[in-house]
Amino acid sequence: MKVVHINTYDGNGGAGRACLRLHQALLAEGLQSQVWVSYKFGSNPQVQTFSSSLISRGLSAFGILFERYYSSYISKPLKIPFSAALWGKNITRNKAVQDADIIHIHWINHAFLRPEDLASLSKLGKPVVWTFHDSNAFTGGCHVRYSCDHFENECGNCPLLKNENPDDQSHKIWKRKNKAYQQLNFSIVAPSRWMHDSIRRSSLLKHSRVEVIPNTLETTIFKPWDKKVARKTLGLPEDKFIMLSGFMPSRKDLHKGTPYLLEALQILVDKGMVDKQDVELIIFGNKDTANVPEFAVNTTFLGTISDDEKLSMCYSAADVFLTPSLEDNLPNTVMESLSCGTPVVAFTTGGIPDMVTHHENGYLAQYKSADDFANGISWIYGRTDRNQLNIAAREAVLTRFSESVIAAKHIALYNEVSGKGKNSKFKPLLSVVTVVYNNVQDIERTIRSVVDQTYQNIEYIVIDGGSTDGTLDILHRHESRISKLISEKDAGIYDAMNKGLALATGDYVLFMNSGDEIYAPDTVAKIFASADNADIYYGETEMYNERWESLGRRRHQAPERLRHSSFRYGMSVSHQAIYIRRSLVIPYDPRYQLSADIDWILNAIKKAKKTQFAGMYVAKYLVGGMSKRKHRQSLIERFQIFSKHYGTVSNILNHVVISMKLAAYYFLHKRTND
Repeated sequence: MKVVHINTYDGNGGAGRACLRLHQALLAEGLQSQVWVSYKFGSNPQVQTFSSSLISRGLSAFGILFERYYSSYISKPLKIPFSAALWGKNITRNKAVQDADIIHIHWINHAFLRPEDLASLSKLGKPVVWTFHDSNAFTGGCHVRYSCDHFENECGNCPLLKNENPDDQSHKIWKRKNKAYQQLNFSIVAPSRWMHDSIRRSSLLKHSRVEVIPNTLETTIFKPWDKKVARKTLGLPEDKFIMLSGFMPSRKDLHKGTPYLLEALQILVDKGMVDKQDVELIIFGNKDTANVPEFAVNTTFLGTISDDEKLSMCYSAADVFLTPSLEDNLPNTVMESLSCGTPVVAFTTGGIPDMVTHHENGYLAQYKSADDFANGISWIYGRTDRNQLNIAAREAVLTRFSESVIAAKHIALYNEVSGKGKNSKFKPLLSVVTVVYNNVQDIERTIRSVVDQTYQNIEYIVIDGGSTDGTLDILHRHESRISKLISEKDAGIYDAMNKGLALATGDYVLFMNSGDEIYAPDTVAKIFASADNADIYYGETEMYNERWESLGRRRHQAPERLRHSSFRYGMSVSHQAIYIRRSLVIPYDPRYQLSADIDWILNAIKKAKKTQFAGMYVAKYLVGGMSKRKHRQSLIERFQIFSKHYGTVSNILNHVVISMKLAAYYFLHKRTND
């Protein structure tokens, strides 16, 4: 398979590096991969340029400078990048592009591919894949959105522009993009779940196909070095706690969050959280000599490091990597640090939570909280088992972001869009609802089981009952991966579930309450791959005790074919193991406080025409919920519900069978497992 990667620059910036790293990973897997750029700075022989002649190179340079000047001219001095898309190139006559099986677009701003140039690619009839390295593709010109939500409509009244009005430049650019996207069919790669969710909110591309595939890196280069050797080689003190940070812009720079880092360091010193003489800050990257801020601790500038092996040594020499970025897709520096076994302290923003797991390989501070950022540094500073953090950091990259893992995901996508692989177009939106109240010990397991699914078309809704035990802190750390979050008092669990159901917009709905888990990262993908357009999908449930030890399968085995009569001898499918078409469900009946889910499922089964058994475990269930603590009330409600659906006389006879089966099961297993 021939893949041509299209980018503005050759490794200049995060997008360029990500493009080249993917290219190398694909070559290692045997694909014929090429990289073509608009303007080439370096001398990498693997990178080709559309501006090969002196004249075309000069025109490209002029276009870049002209567009950047114009974009700066119409923008307010806010240091937030904006691209006006005035200058462009038609690349459809390039032979490499014409011969490619897949055209993979990356970052194409700075006088390269305007919306009109993108639309012209449709003439080639080639599958197009586009990796979004920032937000520009679905906005009216900005690359970093912060709290602006104008992209959810049609832009206009842009807060970045001097002359902001409903029909300003951002709205005009939005209309050009909208027209172009209607002509060009392309698949989007979002490197992070945050980017995926942002695209889903956008008016331009919310209905487009989006796959979450992270960037990769060279794990054989960015690897752990012996810390003492690294420090000695770099001339760094061997006995200090070293904090590392990359590219320190001026205090005025909004995007990289420098003021928060400065404040956090000051807090560390003022509150005595660290011994000032025992710590040192090391900074690599460009140094803005005109705007160098004052740091509260001793600071060393290493300057720009262009050699990746030396950069790897810098990461390894540090005890922690600090990145106070306020909005980042999937920053390379975070992945590089983790790959070198160095934990990271960062704000809970963008795609960073996709890489950093709180208290496992780093610390995710509350967004824009310098105090919590300082807490993160202090937490790592005070750890006596830092080696465990180092191991977890490296392991996270090897299992989720290594070259072979990411190449395989891209190849699967290429095969599908080119018709060379299995092409299942059935990818419905699944709304997963979690309700929680004061369950700080279990909620994170549940969250991770949802957000770590390989199936990407998921809307995640969390309804919190006004927790006061720290649950909300965990929810806020994962907020970038939660579609909708509500925290307020409710009238009980089913009132909370009804709130979640009212917010759901998916084709199917699944309730996964706090403490329970979706069985495995690929469970949802396997569920929907089992059949197209079933009204109900369901599977088996594995039971777990409070120590999270498996108790085996539920006593009630899921039937091969689910009918309304399947529950007459008990709830044969658990609430956590059933995916129901949203159009079939009604709100939970508030008359039942503990067993309304049985009534809710039976009402849906009545309406279902096609049900699909997955034939596998699909959920993990934590025993000991409210229905167990109020077991008598729960049993009374269940009897009432089964009588409603099957008739009182039949239900009494059925309960004779239920009792006999329960006694036999308990005699054999010494537990009920229901």
